[in-house]
Amino acid sequence: MDFRSFRLQAPKDWSKLKMDAYDSNAGIIITKNNDSIFYDYGPYSYSLEENVTIISRKDFNELLAVNPKADTTQFIVIDKNTNREDFIKSKITYKNIDGYKAKILEPKQVGKGMTGVYIDSLKTGSIGNIKFNLYGINLKKESQAELLKAIHTLQFRK
Repeated sequence: MDFRSFRLQAPKDWSKLKMDAYDSNAGIIITKNNDSIFYDYGPYSYSLEENVTIISRKDFNELLAVNPKADTTQFIVIDKNTNREDFIKSKITYKNIDGYKAKILEPKQVGKGMTGVYIDSLKTGSIGNIKFNLYGINLKKESQAELLKAIHTLQFRK
């Protein structure tokens, strides 16, 4: 599949939907299982960070002592014997793809979490670093495997 600024090898039954993006090349790919895979090539591409706030019991108590009305509804409070990794849905690896350092995410449990790739600096443009992401959320097993395979075929226009 060719997206002007990048291309990848994907199953023939994937289809592209182009979005109207002012400052980037962004869109959606639909898999044969009707899963959505999003892409964004531009200065504001999402870094695929999980929005999980994990805080130790000690730090949590200190926060409440300073600010008793702090909103802690999104916090996961752990003790010193707890592994932080147990609360993150995706495992992260770093690989070289087409000469760039890429962060690759894969859910620890198929169908629950994010599958994708993020590159934080392809080149520098007039409005800053050009970044890239390609990802799906809660993908079916087949779509996840196909996306992970396609990620490794990415090629960027130099």
